Formats: sequence, structure tokens, C-alpha cells
Amino acid sequence: MLDAPVPADESERMAALCGLNILDTLPEERFDRITRTAQRAFGCPIALVTLVDSERQWFKSRIGLDAPQTPRNVSFCGHAILRNFPFIIPDAARDPRFADNPLVTGAPHIRFYAGIPLRADNGALVGTLCLIDRVPRSFSDDEIAALCDLAQWAELELNVYTIRQATLVSREKEARLRAIVEHAGDAIITIDDDGLVETFNPEAQRLFAYRPDQVIGAPFDVLVARHYRAAVASYVHALARDGMGETARINRQVFGQRSDGTRFPANLVVSEMHINGRRAFTGLVRDISARRRNADEMKRLNRRLAETLSLQQAILNSNNYAIIYVNAHGQVIMFNDGAQRMLGYSEAEMRTQASLLVLHDPAELEARVHALSLELGRPIRPGPEMFIAKARERIPDEAEWTYIRKDGSRLPVMLSISAVWDDENALSGFVGIAQDISERKKMENMKNEFVSTVSHELRTPMTSIKGSLGLLAGGAAGEIPVRAKVLLDIASKNCDRLVRLINDILDVEKIESGNMRFEPLVQPLLPLVEQAIAATHAFASPFRVSFDLRSDSGELMIAADSDRLIQVIVNLLSNAAKFAPAGGVVEVRLVRLPGYARLSVTDHGPGIPVEFRDRIFQKFAQADGSDSRPKGGTGLGLNISKAIIERHRGRIDFVSECGVRTEFFFELPLAAPAP
Repeated sequence: MLDAPVPADESERMAALCGLNILDTLPEERFDRITRTAQRAFGCPIALVTLVDSERQWFKSRIGLDAPQTPRNVSFCGHAILRNFPFIIPDAARDPRFADNPLVTGAPHIRFYAGIPLRADNGALVGTLCLIDRVPRSFSDDEIAALCDLAQWAELELNVYTIRQATLVSREKEARLRAIVEHAGDAIITIDDDGLVETFNPEAQRLFAYRPDQVIGAPFDVLVARHYRAAVASYVHALARDGMGETARINRQVFGQRSDGTRFPANLVVSEMHINGRRAFTGLVRDISARRRNADEMKRLNRRLAETLSLQQAILNSNNYAIIYVNAHGQVIMFNDGAQRMLGYSEAEMRTQASLLVLHDPAELEARVHALSLELGRPIRPGPEMFIAKARERIPDEAEWTYIRKDGSRLPVMLSISAVWDDENALSGFVGIAQDISERKKMENMKNEFVSTVSHELRTPMTSIKGSLGLLAGGAAGEIPVRAKVLLDIASKNCDRLVRLINDILDVEKIESGNMRFEPLVQPLLPLVEQAIAATHAFASPFRVSFDLRSDSGELMIAADSDRLIQVIVNLLSNAAKFAPAGGVVEVRLVRLPGYARLSVTDHGPGIPVEFRDRIFQKFAQADGSDSRPKGGTGLGLNISKAIIERHRGRIDFVSECGVRTEFFFELPLAAPAP
């Protein structure tokens, strides 16, 4: 709570206040009329004329409040007299100066406050005319102006000493009151004790579309919807007879009716007054059609939102995908029914887990760290970062993982991870969608076993056939006619092609089953490249293609299985030779990168079609898949090469410009020279 500071002119202000000779005097009707008028005009339960003493604020007139005074240090008026302009607090509970004020947290539970400073003759600010409500509310410029008019009336009363002054004040009061009524934003209607309309302000004329002469003197119920009129007439007569009792005002929603018969929902506030011993009533009417429409629209939108959320929840829980959503801090927010069925954990259990790492195989996590660090070109820390690094950079992330269920069983899944961004493009969390691929893996294993079995069974007879063809071609069975020799050459070449295919298929099977042996040794990379070029010269000769090898100075030491790495380099060189233009040169470059050695093989052939680039490292991938394609090959070489390079903790990739150049390259970690 913020105590109001003491004004700089406090001594002069107190002298002016004491000079009024009004502190601790009896109530006076001339001030009570002001507060009653303010209460009725603005529909507030509490209206006060306050005077701020040295230690208290004392109420010269109070409507709706029992206490005659409150301490100055908790008063709102103590703040209002610090400046000579209106002091408005729309919602005290949200204002840090007053949120913990005892007048806010306790009786009279102030939420809205509007105070206009009152001046003595010398201009000193001695008190306020203020309105208090127990609910927050806004206060328009017109309402502020009207309250200022009433405050000037109160100032005149504070300073009136003669009948002449009182007469002038009375006339000015009447003019001000008329201005307030005529310029009020609500329809203001006064009713006598017979239920007849006495006054009908301009806003009432606009709202009900009646002229004053059509309504004044008529029963009030003509302004109410027809089927409510009997009840309203009975109610008004009961009010005229019995009054409102202890109720300060009546607030109800009714249906008004205009002169053309159209109806509208309205809010009606009725307060009681006494004039010359007779009861009279003031009614404030406000058209709430827009508010009602907004409320109906809000209900409709809420229903649609509830239906949409219900539908989304049903979709999320009825599918067989595991859908997991975590916020930006890694806390599990959603673990759908599919995830619970798939993994055996309940959503409540997953919310208590320190992280989702409990679902993953530690060996896979370690491999993921290395692969992702190479792919993104920066170190990735073990932990949640390995899952969200790509998604955070808006890179699609879909990979195979092995989930570990609650019972310890293992499940292969295809996991797709995406980042979730809010309307202000701030990261709000991540969603992972996992699909059970155990059936697919089972079918792949069956296929691989079949291919492996067939390949092994074919290797022995193919070796015999190749040997027999070689013996025949060498004259072991006597001289072969020329035409027969041509046919033997064709058979021998196709036999070689089948042997290469079988060997490639067996290599793929070894890689996928984890049975391909690697014996890495620390050695320079350049001699391996030279051996691969020498091994490829015979293959490149029919294409009239030569190789241009250049290397950075210094040895590039790597830890590699020499046979397997030469297999990769030969594959890249032979592919480049096949697609390079006749008589062309294939450029082979060795380059040192920070922490890595890079080998690139570049040809200047037709390039790789854009639509084929996403599939180039897949098994049996061929840009030209027709039987009549001019270039041979099994479509397995690049797939095998990728697996071998990745087993060496490296990466392989390519860049291609159609009709200009194609560059395949791999990068391997540098190793310290062997002792």
C-alpha cells in the first residue's frame, strides 16, 4: 500500500480548511442533495463529500457508507488532493498503490473510485466529491465532466455565506443538474408515486423513439414490452406504496419497447427519492443489445471451441500413434492414449519422469550424438538437445529409434519431432509422433534373410560358371569358333555383373546385420586414394576418362579399414568415370578441414536430376531405372558407401548442377599419427 504524500502547502491548506468552520458539524441537506444526485446520476452505491484533515478524512455528507471518517493514511482522497484534476481508479485491486489497502481488501471493499478535488476560496485543495463502487468500472470523459460540475456545486456550498450567494448557487446547481441529465449517456426517467413519467431526458427520447410530450404524464409501463406491462405496473404501484425499504437501488434486466413496437434488452437501475413528502423514483435505462449479442456469440464460440477440443482429443486418443508433447522446459504436457498403449506408462507417470531419455536405448543415444554433431557441424551435448536440435532450427527430423517399454521390452519406431511456435513466433514446446514399425522391420528382416540366402546359394554356382566360361575362352576344350567366342565373352561379362551384384547384396546384408568386420588402422589417406585410382584405371579406359589427383601438403591421417575405404573410393571414382564426358577428366581432391579430412570426386557430366536426389543413397536407386539404361550398375554402391563412411564416424554427401558438375565427397575425423 502506498501512503499519500503530504502536500508541499500543507500548512496553508490546513489553515484554509479550518477557516471554513465546517469540520465536525452536523449533516446538512445542501450537501446531502449533492451526494444523492451523484449517486443517482452515476449509479454508484457510495457518494461522499470529504474533507481531508491532518490525520483523517471526515465526511461532511455520506450516502451508502456508515463510517463518519477513516484514517488519512489509508484514504484515496489523500491522493486526490495532491493535484487539481480528477483522480480516477477504474480497479483498485489491480492498482499497486491500493491493491492491499484495507479499504479494498475489507469493508467497504472499494474497487472503483472517482474523486474531484474541492477548493477553498484561496484555491487550497481541502477535500473531494467522490464516487465509490464495489465493482470495477470505466468512467468516460462525459461522466468526468458531469462529476466536475457537481464538484463545483459542492465547492460553492463550502464557500456560501449569504442568501444571495445561496440563490445564485441554487440556480447554477439547477443548470448543472439539468446539463448532467440532458447529456448523460443513459436514458434517465423520473416517475411520480402514481407511476407516471415526470421527466424524459434526450437519451431516453433517442432510445425509445418517443417525444417528451408523448410520454410525460403516461404510465411508465408503456416503455416496457407488452407482455411485461401488467407485472411492471403492479410492481411500480407497490414501490409507490411501500417504497424501496433498506435497498439502496434496484438493478434488473428488462425488455424495453420503442414507439415502433421493436423490443430491446435493457438494464434498469431504480433509486428512490423524496420530494415535498412524496415518493418519486429515478430510472436509469441502458440498451444492452450489443452486450447480449456479444455474450451469445461468446457462448457460441465457446461451444464450438469445446467441440473442436473434444474432437481433437478423440482423434489424438483413438489413433495408434504415440503422441508426446513437452513444453520448452522439457516437461511432459501430453502423453496420449496411443503412447500409453504402446509404451505401458501412464500420462501421470511420464509427468514425473526427469526426462524422456528413460524411453531410449543408451547406445542409440550415443550414436545419435556423434551423427547429429557431424550433420549440423557443431557439437551436440548428450541429453534432450539431441532430440530437439534440428526441430529448433526448423529442420525436419524423422529417424528410427528403439523405444524401451515399461516392462523392458524393445520396440522399433519411426519418430518425427517438430517444434511448436506461438502467435508471437516464440518457441512453446516440441511434439513427437512415434509409429510402431515392428511389423515393417519384421518384413524387412524376412526379405533380407531371403535375399541373403538366395545370394549365398547363387555365389557357388556363379563361381563355377565363371570359372568354366574362363576355361572355355582360354581353349581348355579346344579351339573355339569366332562366333562362339563372342557369345562366351557376352556370357562372361554378364556373369561378372551377376557376381558383382551378389557381392554387393551380401555386403548390404552384412552391414544391416552388423556382421561386416572393420579393422581400422591409423594411416595416411593419400596412399589409399592412389590405390583406388590404380584399381579403377582399367574400368575408366573404355570411357577414355582420366583422373586428376591433388592433395593438400602434409599427411592426412585417419583411422580406417583400408579395404572398405578403398571400396568406397573405387565406387565414387567408377561412378564419376561412367558419367563424365568421353575424354574428360575426373577431379580428385584431398583437403584438410578443422578436425576432418575431406575427399571429393568431381565429374562434369549431365548431373543428377532434382527429383532423384532424395533417393540417391537408397538401395537399388538408379536415376534411369529402365532395362535399356546406357550405364550399368546395381544401384547398391552408394548405399554401401554411405554405411561404410558412417561406420567410420564420417559423413558422405554430394552437390550437383545439371549439365555442369557433380561432386561426391566424404569427410572422416583426423587421427593422431600412430607411434
